[in-house]
Amino acid sequence: MIVIQSATMLHWILGVLLSCLLFSHAEAASRADLIRHAKAATVLIVAINDATRSISMGSGFFVTDDGLFVTNAHVIETHSRLVVYINNDMISASPEVVAVDADADLAVLRVHVKGAPTLPLAGDNPEEGSEVITVGYPRITDILQMGFTLHPTVGAGTVSGMAQGRSRTTGHRATFVQTSGILNFGNSGGPLIDMHSGHVVGMVVTTVPYLERAKDKSGAPIGSVSMKSGIGYSIPAPVIREWLATRQLSAGHDMLRPAKGLLKKGPDADAQRSFATGHVLHTIALVLHYDSDLLRLAIYHYEAAAQLKPDTPWILHNLGLAYADDGQWQEALQAYTKGLEQTPADPALLNDAGLSWERMGHPKEAAEYYRAALQSDARFSRAHNNLGHLLWESGKTDEAIAEFRAALDADPTLASASYNLGVAFEAKGLRVEAARTWESFLQKKSGQQTADEWTSKIREGLDRVKTSTAESFPAVAISSR
Repeated sequence: MIVIQSATMLHWILGVLLSCLLFSHAEAASRADLIRHAKAATVLIVAINDATRSISMGSGFFVTDDGLFVTNAHVIETHSRLVVYINNDMISASPEVVAVDADADLAVLRVHVKGAPTLPLAGDNPEEGSEVITVGYPRITDILQMGFTLHPTVGAGTVSGMAQGRSRTTGHRATFVQTSGILNFGNSGGPLIDMHSGHVVGMVVTTVPYLERAKDKSGAPIGSVSMKSGIGYSIPAPVIREWLATRQLSAGHDMLRPAKGLLKKGPDADAQRSFATGHVLHTIALVLHYDSDLLRLAIYHYEAAAQLKPDTPWILHNLGLAYADDGQWQEALQAYTKGLEQTPADPALLNDAGLSWERMGHPKEAAEYYRAALQSDARFSRAHNNLGHLLWESGKTDEAIAEFRAALDADPTLASASYNLGVAFEAKGLRVEAARTWESFLQKKSGQQTADEWTSKIREGLDRVKTSTAESFPAVAISSR
């Protein structure tokens, strides 16, 4: 039993208790700040392979404040397009791939942002028993399909120690950080962070699954399911630092900077998050052959963003595009029209509104919008192509050819315009001109993954004109887009 004998002793005890409480509060605040900062510095990467109609999704994290970030090579190496989502709202559709090393399973990319939140890379391997967290976007498609908005996930774990393994392609000796704690697909490329120092001690690279026998209610085996073992491996931070240094790339600052203001709150942030969620779902839906369920989920999130920021043209435009991709042309036109109230000379909005009119069976109104788009931007290729389609449909072949030419002059990579121009030549009996048009386009696309619908049609058309006779032209339709 403790007996307090004086007021001095009482003051001393109260002081100690107060100090402990203040320290505990400061530690909790520091932990919360660290997690907020780590989430802001972690990005979602969507890698699209148009040739195989497949998607790879993973995470990455900024190492310099001018937009340099690292991830796993296996997340991006088979891509034909990349989309990066930053801070749950900023979208970059054209990140620069700076370096890729398949053997080390490391890649570094750059997006053009200023003042990006960074995470410092540790100079030494972590101690056994260190408390760590992972930050990333695991199982993001499952999460989004449940109706949640885009958000990173933080997982807790413990460092078990260093493990010797093999490099990814050559099988050379390599060291990894082994951790306990559940990781999932999509954590790849994300940071493993020491909660004491705030430094990145590794990059998540793989988890260990195992097969568990599934049984029915009577205990009879009915198959196997893949389970998570709770064991994960990461590429050590010193390896990443050395890898960057050999490529004359900086690892950034060694100090953790305050995270204040990195994660915005309020209606604007909610709208941006809803928009980014819709954009992820919309992107995936188009790759997966216009998946209707994903398109409608995208529309749901775009609509939420539009409700929060009702007069924002870029939100309304994307909402309209999602409606259009789902075949809801009247709703698409309404979204475009509302967007045009804010930006009446936007050529993309005008063109897409015209396409809605066309698909609803109103060619006169469609032509008016296409011409308005070209008045705003005389080199807007899609408006030239779509206007050419209307002229073709009305029997004005020569005028249509002129518009298709103008579309390709503005954008030589526009496959639909190349196809339409070749078909128009073919219909006039100008097989040589058709073949030249298509061969020229395919030559420009040489070495690229070209499995899109229009390029496939161009290849088919080229085979057709080379094998057909002047008297045996099959009927072929052209299209607007």
